Amino acid sequence: DTIDKFPFSSDANATDVGNLTQSRRRLAGQSSSENGYTSGGFAPPSVNKIDKFPFAADGNATDVGDLTQAREMLTGQSSADNGYSSVGSTSQILNTIDKFPFSVDANATDVGDATQTRYRAMGQSSDTNGYTSGGLSPAYRNTIDKFPFSIDANATDVGDLTQARFVAAGQSSSENGYTSGGDIPPY
Repeated sequence: DTIDKFPFSSDANATDVGNLTQSRRRLAGQSSSENGYTSGGFAPPSVNKIDKFPFAADGNATDVGDLTQAREMLTGQSSADNGYSSVGSTSQILNTIDKFPFSVDANATDVGDATQTRYRAMGQSSDTNGYTSGGLSPAYRNTIDKFPFSIDANATDVGDLTQARFVAAGQSSSENGYTSGGDIPPY
C-alpha cells in the first residue's frame, strides 16, 4: 500500500510519503495537476476503489469513489479534467472505458468501449485523447486504440505496435505515445 515520491529536480532515492487505503496490485494510475489517483486492482479479490492522494503535502490516500466494476490489470489515462480507467479483467476480460472527475470526489461512469476486450495493456495520454496499446485477450494484441477526452465515445483502432505484447510500460510526451518493454509471444 506504499506511496513513494521521488524528485524531478535532482537525482535521488524515493521516500515513503503515505499509504493507499488498501494493499493491492495490478492497479492503474492517473494524475491531475493537484492529486495522484489509483483505481481498481487486486487485493484479492478484484476491487473497484478510486483512491486520491495530494501532491502538495505528504499523506495517505482517501477512497473518493468507485469504478463501474471491480477489476484488475487495467490501464490508466488522464486528461486535464478527468481520470480514465480502461480495459482490465475480473472473471471476464473487459473493454470498458470508465471516467471519473478530478474536480469533485465521485464514482466513475462508463463512457465507452475499447475496440477489443483485453487486460495488461498500456495506457498513454495526449492533451486531447486517451490511448490503450497492446494487451492480452487471450491472444497477444498489438492494437493502438484512441478515445476522445472532449466527448464520451468508443475508442477507434488507429494503428499497431511493432510487436504484439503485454505488461509493458506506457509513456506520453507532449507529441508522442510510447510503449516500452513487455512480454511478447511465446510467453
